[in-house]
Amino acid sequence: MAKRAKTDFEKHWAFQAVFPLLIFFTIITIIIVIFSILSKEFLTAFNLLQALKYLANTGIVSLGLTFVVAVGKSDISFHYVSCFAGMTMSYFIGMFMGGKGIPPIPAILLGLFGGLIFGIINGIAIGKFKLPDMITTIAVGSLAWGMAYLYNGGNYIYQNFLTSGIIQFSDGKLFGWLPFPVLYLFSFYIIGYIILHCTTFGRRFYATGHNPVAASFSGIKVEHYITLAYMICSLMASFSNMLMTAAQGNGNVKGGLVLLMPAWAAVFVGISIFKKPTVYGTFLGAFLIAIMQNGFTLMHTPYYVMDLIIGITLIFAILVSRIQIKSGKVSAFKLSGKEFQLQSTSQRGIQK
Repeated sequence: MAKRAKTDFEKHWAFQAVFPLLIFFTIITIIIVIFSILSKEFLTAFNLLQALKYLANTGIVSLGLTFVVAVGKSDISFHYVSCFAGMTMSYFIGMFMGGKGIPPIPAILLGLFGGLIFGIINGIAIGKFKLPDMITTIAVGSLAWGMAYLYNGGNYIYQNFLTSGIIQFSDGKLFGWLPFPVLYLFSFYIIGYIILHCTTFGRRFYATGHNPVAASFSGIKVEHYITLAYMICSLMASFSNMLMTAAQGNGNVKGGLVLLMPAWAAVFVGISIFKKPTVYGTFLGAFLIAIMQNGFTLMHTPYYVMDLIIGITLIFAILVSRIQIKSGKVSAFKLSGKEFQLQSTSQRGIQK
């Protein structure tokens, strides 16, 4: 009886794993077919590379957010932090030392350091002092955005952008054809996958999110992993906005504000597929968002339509991630900000 219950559970588990993927790739296929019909440029090699550049902007920031969700927390500050990082980089390129500026690489490192500081503040406040994650990140994000205005009073910084070489940070190509943002994207995702899914160190992020009390009793320094998650999120968001800043050719204090919704949508699309935050799930979610962004751009659709579509995608992904499928008595991924669980009555029967 126990063996039969185990077999039934394994079959249903296989169905639960494959079915969401089939639905996702069906949706992707439909979207690609529609855009290819509406625009002849959609499936060209040039446009596919452009789509990958869209994917880099969304994918990199979404990867950082995945670590925060993995530890069972939320972050509403990373887009504001990215604005501060972008303006920090822009200031050191265009206005530092009386307008002489400094080379791109030190400026990029200083921008990342500026974003990292706010990630550390978030992590310590939430991990060590147990402050509410939502309120804390909103407050820290507001602080970061306010400080971004101090560099130039909220005005654009464009000095030295064309002569410093910073534009190559975004527009440069490896071997003359592979855009640097695509190289950054796959490098970060390979590293993120190895860390989060292939190491004991990475699995401790999940343990922290699943049950922080049990993780603490197991010897895991929970507050350290929460702090690390926020640091990674701030770094990835800062890097993503600095890419966009380099591509635009000027520092814009509002440049990173567009990162919030696509990042959350990408992470929750991944959760709706795999029932927990994963690097590969986030990549698929970011791919979906990037395809839609690229398609609507080709159709010259107003920006607010894209915001509407991303909002609908996020709501739909959240609903799917919380659905409980009754047929096999298997609970879908449950996100309460504290735990991730997947159980079945069949599995409990096996354990008995």
